[in-house]
Amino acid sequence: MAKIKIELDKVRLEELYVNQDMTTREIAEYFDVHYSTVQRRIKDYDIKKSYTPVNQHSGKKKVVINDELGDLEKKTLNEITKAGYSLDDIKEFIKGIQKQQSHSVKDYSIGKNHAKFILTGDKHLGHIQFDKPLNKLLAKVAKDEKVDFIADTGDIFDGWYQNRPSSIFEQNAIGFDQQMKLAVEEIGQYEVPFIFITGNHSYNTFVRGAGIEAGPVLEDKLKAKGLEAKYLGNAEGDIHVGNSLLRLLHPDGGSSYAISYKSQKIIESLESGKKPNVLGIGHFHKAEYIFYRNIHTFQTGTLCGQTKFMKGKGLAAHKGFWLIDMYTKDNGQIDYIIPRLYPAYK
Repeated sequence: MAKIKIELDKVRLEELYVNQDMTTREIAEYFDVHYSTVQRRIKDYDIKKSYTPVNQHSGKKKVVINDELGDLEKKTLNEITKAGYSLDDIKEFIKGIQKQQSHSVKDYSIGKNHAKFILTGDKHLGHIQFDKPLNKLLAKVAKDEKVDFIADTGDIFDGWYQNRPSSIFEQNAIGFDQQMKLAVEEIGQYEVPFIFITGNHSYNTFVRGAGIEAGPVLEDKLKAKGLEAKYLGNAEGDIHVGNSLLRLLHPDGGSSYAISYKSQKIIESLESGKKPNVLGIGHFHKAEYIFYRNIHTFQTGTLCGQTKFMKGKGLAAHKGFWLIDMYTKDNGQIDYIIPRLYPAYK
């Protein structure tokens, strides 16, 4: 059967493409022509889509849809603008995403040659195995020892992995809001600066699943309570102690048979001239101190007991945290360091 020739006049195209918000592919299917024909005719007629946000009196700019974009991109922008967001809103959203994804771009400095601080990590707030008494002890030690700061190597939140749906039965705080509330309560006990990174449990669930990074939110909420808090980014962040460098790291991947194996491989991967003086490693839920390649390296332990996931993998959880007393030279080298482990046993 021969196709009926359809005249794609400007008025008809504007009605379908602009007023009825149809894509070029939808219009092509409607007229039974190739979508490239529709695209060419729209370009010839100089037809453009634009939407004004819902709040007509807000003074926000229109979002003009560029016809060089693909249909999916156009449709996405259409939905965003229909929901009442302006071009400025979209730009701010993009800035926020870029901020969330930044690695090792922030640091913190205390400007002293002697520092006393706590190294901790892997609280997994929201999991039923989170040890509240141990966290209370950490807050007490920080106060009694007059530490300069508490440094956290990530996985403050347990998150929620959708590919492990049964894990929800191991949680007493479910979802972003409940776990954030619990984090503010528990970390709110600290009376010293709290410097932290986020780990895979936050990034793989909250960021990838909902598009929100918990780190900046936690920093803002703690500051609102009058506490000093500093979020250094996801997975990695630097703290300057005088001229020395303390790096916080939350790698990915599974544990190894030997406790020190992962630490050694991470240290070996560090480029000469860019190594930290002290390295705090989270993620593996192990407590360890080694001195290798002139780097004082700590696995920072955990405040969460052994989970069903770890038990199934045959992995132990080393509950505890470190108190570090560190003296440095003017050139940044470590004069000497005194580590003290506070382990938790039943």
